[in-house]
Amino acid sequence: YAVGEQGIVIMQVVPEIGIGITDGFGLQLKVPYVSASGNLGDNSGIGDVIFTASYAFVKERDYNLTAIAGLRLPTGETSPQPLEQTSFGPDFKPLPMPYQPGLGTLDLLLGVQYRYKRWTTALAYQHVLDQGNENLFYHEAWDGDADALTYFESAYLERANDAVARVQYALPIGKFSIQPGLLAIYHLGLDSRLELDGTPDPWEMEPFVRRDVEGSDGLTLNLTAEARYDLSDSWSLEASFGSAVITREARPDGLTRAMVINLGVRFAF
Repeated sequence: YAVGEQGIVIMQVVPEIGIGITDGFGLQLKVPYVSASGNLGDNSGIGDVIFTASYAFVKERDYNLTAIAGLRLPTGETSPQPLEQTSFGPDFKPLPMPYQPGLGTLDLLLGVQYRYKRWTTALAYQHVLDQGNENLFYHEAWDGDADALTYFESAYLERANDAVARVQYALPIGKFSIQPGLLAIYHLGLDSRLELDGTPDPWEMEPFVRRDVEGSDGLTLNLTAEARYDLSDSWSLEASFGSAVITREARPDGLTRAMVINLGVRFAF
């Protein structure tokens, strides 16, 4: 459960499986289903599939070092429109990116995690291999709608790469443990989008041009907390919370979250 910009409610159901091939090598797969509801409409669908492989270089009781590599696949829809609207036409009103299930990019994911006793630190990098976003949202399509004007324009948005750093501290209490932490995401460059040129051509048409989105690079800093309760050797309940305390000036990719709450059940086999 998440609350995005302009109060959009975003629900995700994320089946996830991890299989250990050897004692140190494993494969992981996530297939999210995303539903978004806000003041411009509703949209839902399969999100971007994430496939990763991990290898534990060090695996001891008090410390371990694990590397991760994988892909985010552009399986989610990237041209959303209100559910009651089924085709293009004079009243076509494309939805902004917070409503779409996927980012439209094929991303390379790289990461490393180190745990020493109760401390866990992680570094990660997301590199865009292919830009495929087909979002069509721009303000003029909504004919001055006051609600639509509060969203960032994102027509055919192309995203920059991200660097991520995380630190957590575990507080075990019997079968229960909680891990407060910080999560920093640094957007390494400016995103770009198509914008109306504003200079009519001889046919009185306003062509689109690609421009950088000023203020779309920089730091997002989140406060996080994770909790886990072991029901048995195989079953456990998990929960996590995150909230941003520093955000970028411009966030056209729709990933802004005022709050995120995750609840999960894990079965080890």
